[in-house]
Amino acid sequence: MKIFITILILFSTIFSLNGCANIGSMKKTNQLEPGMTTSQVKGILGNPGSTEFKGNKWIWKYSLHKPWVGFVPHYLVFGKKSKLLEAWFADQNEYFRQQSLWLQAYPSTQKHEIDLNIKND
Repeated sequence: MKIFITILILFSTIFSLNGCANIGSMKKTNQLEPGMTTSQVKGILGNPGSTEFKGNKWIWKYSLHKPWVGFVPHYLVFGKKSKLLEAWFADQNEYFRQQSLWLQAYPSTQKHEIDLNIKND
C-alpha cells in the first residue's frame, strides 16, 4: 500500500508540473524541419526546459513523452548566430541512466530469508 501511495504522489507531481515544464509528446518532433526559427520551434514544442551555448551552437533540451516508455530527453541544436534549427535527437542513453537511478533509489520490497540446515556427519 505504501508503494501505491508513493507512485500515486509521483504521478500527481509529474502531471501537476505539466503546466510549468516542457513536457510534451515525442510525436511533435515529426513537425520539426531543419532551418526552422526558434519561434517556430517554440510554437511546436513550447519553451525548452534548459538551454546552453557550446561553441557556435545553441542547445535546447526538452523532456518529451513517449507512450509506454516515459519522458525521453531531446536535444535541439541551433546555430548561435543564425538561430536556425540545424539538428535534433533523442538521447536514449541519458534516458536509460535516469531509469537506472530511479530503480536504485527505491529499496527492495521483498525480504529474502534463507534457512540453512547444516548437518555434520
